[in-house]
Amino acid sequence: MEHIGNQLKGIYRDILQSADGRVILDSGWVSNTIVERCRILLAGFMKNDPTDGIHHLSFGQGLAAWDSGGTPAPDPTATGLVTPYNPPIAAASLTMTYVDESNNEVAAPTSRLQITAILAPGYPAPLSPLTTYPLREFGLFGRFGGTDYMINSIRHAVIHKDASATLIRIIRLFF
Repeated sequence: MEHIGNQLKGIYRDILQSADGRVILDSGWVSNTIVERCRILLAGFMKNDPTDGIHHLSFGQGLAAWDSGGTPAPDPTATGLVTPYNPPIAAASLTMTYVDESNNEVAAPTSRLQITAILAPGYPAPLSPLTTYPLREFGLFGRFGGTDYMINSIRHAVIHKDASATLIRIIRLFF
């Protein structure tokens, strides 16, 4: 597929906190993959077709084999997660803000969007007999014509989130 001009870009950062607020993990900013179906959502919006924009953020276990064999690169043609957790986090529970060139939050629309999700203690629920939930993937989804369209795809080293921990996931999209 031919793409003209600057590419869409996405980055994310994970901050895992213990029950007392201590930072257990800070991934720093890492690139993510904007998948092809994001372009369909954007085209639908530009044509004025009925789109719901960002609809939800999904998290998943991925595959345990990734822990020893290495995390595979995200597939730009992906339409969903390998092993999603249900329920996903609805857009109404995400914080979405515009950011300027210096990544400061601003009220007016810009070509940069920041999405923040807080996975509170107990979400996702640990998988018995484990005492943690192994997170290895996530994806941001929009809705167009009643169908979910993946926007970005992340596969990462496993994060074991126990029931008392909080994970803050910050995603930045650059258009």
